[in-house]
Amino acid sequence: MEDQAKQKSAKLTAEKVRHLLIEKHGQPLCEDDPILMVATMFEMFQDEYDFTLKKHQVAIEKFMVSSSKHYADKVQQSTDDLLNRAIQGTIRNNIEAMADFKESMRDFTKTNRLYAAISLCTCVITICLFLSWILTRGQ
Repeated sequence: MEDQAKQKSAKLTAEKVRHLLIEKHGQPLCEDDPILMVATMFEMFQDEYDFTLKKHQVAIEKFMVSSSKHYADKVQQSTDDLLNRAIQGTIRNNIEAMADFKESMRDFTKTNRLYAAISLCTCVITICLFLSWILTRGQ
C-alpha cells in the first residue's frame, strides 16, 4: 500500500509542471501553454499505462491460478496413480507411474519457463517505457 501511495504522489501533473517551472525558471505558464498540454498528454499516457499494467497483472494472476490448479490436480493424480501401482507391488507398474509423473513435471517446467518469459518481456517493456519517458522528459 505504501508503494502505491508513493507512486500516486510521484505522478507528474500539469499543476506540478507549472510549479516546478516557476521554481526553477521564475516563469509562470498560462493554462493554455503547449508545455502544459504535453504534461497533460503524458499524464493521460501514464494513466493508460497504469491501467494496462493492472489489467495484465489480473490476467496473469488468473492464468497462474488456473494453471497451478490444473498442474496440482495432475500431480495429485500422478501421485494417486503411483500409490495405487505401488500397492499392487509390481516394479513395472511403479516405473510406468514414474514416467507419467516425469512427463507431468516436464509440462509443468515448460509452463514455468513461459511464465519467466512473460515476466522478462514485461520487465523489458517497462524499462523501455521508463527510458522513453526519461528521454522525453529531458527534452
